[in-house]
Order: sequence, then C-alpha cells, then structure tokens
Amino acid sequence: MATRREHGARKNRESLSKRLGKVARQIKVRDGHRCAYCSQTAEESGAPLHLDHLTPRSCGGADVATNLVLACRRCNCARQAMTLAQFSAYAEAKLGLTFTARSIRAQARRRLPAA
Repeated sequence: MATRREHGARKNRESLSKRLGKVARQIKVRDGHRCAYCSQTAEESGAPLHLDHLTPRSCGGADVATNLVLACRRCNCARQAMTLAQFSAYAEAKLGLTFTARSIRAQARRRLPAA
C-alpha cells in the first residue's frame, strides 16, 4: 500500500515562495500577512499561509503576483480546483465566509509594495 506524502514533501520540489523570492514576500505584505478569503493570520489559523493561484496552473494560470493571493491551509484545501465564483458560494454556505471573486481579483491586482 502506498503511503500518502504531504504536498511539500516531494523530493526536489522547491516551494512557490522560494521560487518567487522577493515577489512572494511582496505578496505577503500586499495581503497584510492574512488569508485573502477568511482574513486569518498564520498564528490565528495555526498553520503557515500559502500562495494560492486564482487561476490554477492546470488551467493556464501563471506564477505572477496578479494571479496569487495568500491563503490559509483551510481555505486553500477547501478551494481545491474550484473557480473563484464557485469557491465564493461554497465558502459562504459551508465556511460562513463572505467575499466575491471580484474583490479577491481586485486585491491581487493591487500594486506590490516596494521591497
């Protein structure tokens, strides 16, 4: 029986934050070190925040600041491959969160702070 390995535990896999370096740090500042969906910090959520692709890479999304926001583990795992509109409806019904796809995209388009 195969054992399940964590996403970041794959050999020779560099994290998105490491690959993006300075840009990842700027995204964290832009997003106020809070999950774009539920507004929790890493301390409040009990886990590190991750960069979440608004348009998944599997659907042609790029590793660029305007396609990335911070997300806590709960929101990132709950979203899976849903579109932002689908996740907005799901998050309201199942997680009690209220946001719109438009508001999340607007946050991602905000200018990155200077490093």
